[in-house]
Amino acid sequence: MFRRRLDEKTKLLQSVPLFTELSRGQIKQIEQLVTEVAAPAGQRLATAGEYGKELVVIVEGQATVIVGRRRTVRLGPGDFWGEMSLVDGGPRSATVDADSDMRLLVVEGRQFSQLLQRAPLIAIKMMRVMSQRIRALEASATA
Repeated sequence: MFRRRLDEKTKLLQSVPLFTELSRGQIKQIEQLVTEVAAPAGQRLATAGEYGKELVVIVEGQATVIVGRRRTVRLGPGDFWGEMSLVDGGPRSATVDADSDMRLLVVEGRQFSQLLQRAPLIAIKMMRVMSQRIRALEASATA
């Protein structure tokens, strides 16, 4: 059972867009930092303007992201949030609410920062993906 859970975490982390450029060994390093957490439907998972200290990946369940007053996005398994606050230490840019009972993988910021200091290639690969994501958002906003 325990081995199956580790394999499930590895596969899930490999499917997260932020980690797509990472090798299996680099994913394993991140996996060692992951804590599994349950959240009930209706729970506020993140609040815009507050300072975040973790990256969160959805294993099971659905959440709604609210940016500003009107824009909403639905998230499901494999989706994530918290990467910007994790990298720059700034406040959250959106609010996230659990629409259903959820199972989440949480990467705590301090431990993640220590990993990136030991393995800077992980940070470089993640920055590439984040940059591509920002460019895509900018392109869609001007289209």
